[in-house]
Amino acid sequence: MNIRKELIINANIDKAWQVLGHDFAGAYKWASVVNHSESRGGSLNGSSCGERGCDIAGMGKTREKLIKYSDADHLLSYTVPQGMPSMVRYATNTWQLLPLNDPNKSKLVMEMNVTLGGFMGIIMQPMMKMMMGKMAKVTTDDFKYYVETGRPSEAKIKAAKKYKG
Repeated sequence: MNIRKELIINANIDKAWQVLGHDFAGAYKWASVVNHSESRGGSLNGSSCGERGCDIAGMGKTREKLIKYSDADHLLSYTVPQGMPSMVRYATNTWQLLPLNDPNKSKLVMEMNVTLGGFMGIIMQPMMKMMMGKMAKVTTDDFKYYVETGRPSEAKIKAAKKYKG
């Protein structure tokens, strides 16, 4: 199952990469589906950390491990080896920022790849695709808003009020 989202960020690529790449462990600051996140592990190709632990709304605690990181390409990719439902055999998420002709804009491309297995995976695939698609849209919209304004989105503020860490 593949889910891809693209959108234009009204901010330069370096500002957007600061939030996405350099502060990889800080997703809790802007993503409404992430209640808490923290740095774990060493570095990968100059990243601030090699893993992050997250508390994801509706899923619980996950571990996200960087498998690609490039400051030059404004790209990171991670796998989720812990915390996914048992029907998920493998999951990766790749985020990349691309330059545009306007230096005050950049393009975000986010792509999730999820491999489901077993009988439940077959049955649940349409629902999982719908749920993961909604999560991808909300998360990319949250990212855009945070980078452009420096503040969390209304969805993030509302989610943070519900969370009882």
